[in-house]
Amino acid sequence: MEPNLFNYATSELSQDAFICWLIAWADSSQIENDKNLNKCASNFVKGLLDVHFDYKINTIDVGRQWNNIDVWALINNEYFLVIEDKKGTTEHSDQLKRYAEIAKEHYKKSDIEIKLVYFKMQEQGQYTNVDKAGFSVFGRATMLGILSEYVDSVNKSDVNDILLDYYRNLKGLDKKINSFKELPLEKWYWHSWIGFYSELQKHLGGNWDYVANASGGFLGFWWYWNSSKYKDNYFEFYLQLEQNEMVFKLYCEKPESRYEIRDFYRSKLYPKAKELKIDVYQFGRIGQWMGVARLNESYRKTNTEGLIDMDKTVEILKKMQHLIDEINKELKE
Repeated sequence: MEPNLFNYATSELSQDAFICWLIAWADSSQIENDKNLNKCASNFVKGLLDVHFDYKINTIDVGRQWNNIDVWALINNEYFLVIEDKKGTTEHSDQLKRYAEIAKEHYKKSDIEIKLVYFKMQEQGQYTNVDKAGFSVFGRATMLGILSEYVDSVNKSDVNDILLDYYRNLKGLDKKINSFKELPLEKWYWHSWIGFYSELQKHLGGNWDYVANASGGFLGFWWYWNSSKYKDNYFEFYLQLEQNEMVFKLYCEKPESRYEIRDFYRSKLYPKAKELKIDVYQFGRIGQWMGVARLNESYRKTNTEGLIDMDKTVEILKKMQHLIDEINKELKE
């Protein structure tokens, strides 16, 4: 296998540089230098702008780190692109809202339209804050579509080496994230779990992220939140996957009520689980966010080839949701 630049240039700054480089190639002055790369870059910019495919790009001004904005670009003096580029991290500290306000304030006396883009090549658990800030998500599938069209249509000897390296690196990431479909369960690794949880979200909703703990942490998936009161003490109950394990969870804010609420919830959970023929066992320690029981079987189901069977797995997890529904009925009586 040939060395790949982006196996070494792994930081967000390196990806920022690539984004700027590719956007710069969309300027019409670059057609005479490499018309195929110019076309690819133009398709990229039109994808970022979310404009019609026949929109003509003439001039590009692009750069990095203007008022801490990762990448910015002025296209045809008509659009100003604000690109927040994230690799392993997610948005934080209202940064997206702040960047949007900076751009809008800067161009408030002009007719230039602000376009806000969240460039994320690896899935994350939720995009609520991204949506609230008015940013559109530009993901891996879209990027691969644009790059593959270029790579597949250009003579091998004419393909730009930098773009080809980025494309191959991104294809490698895509293969890792989809590895949960092709690997036996015991061989799953970090990216396999990311792909699996992202697929689960399509069926169950929910959220996922890294959960730190004393034993090294895990990638968790939590969903199906409900709430109730016991002796006027508010609590929440939900379901959580801790990679190989499925856990029934509680949230109790007041320390003085945690033991009592946990015992009360268990008194509802265990009999109802037995009635529904769901085998659970006692698990967890007292805390604000605490486990109260675990499912005593693997929630992940396999097909005849020993690979994940998503339909059967989702069916098991929806059975756990039904258990929560039945408990909820009792709590509301």
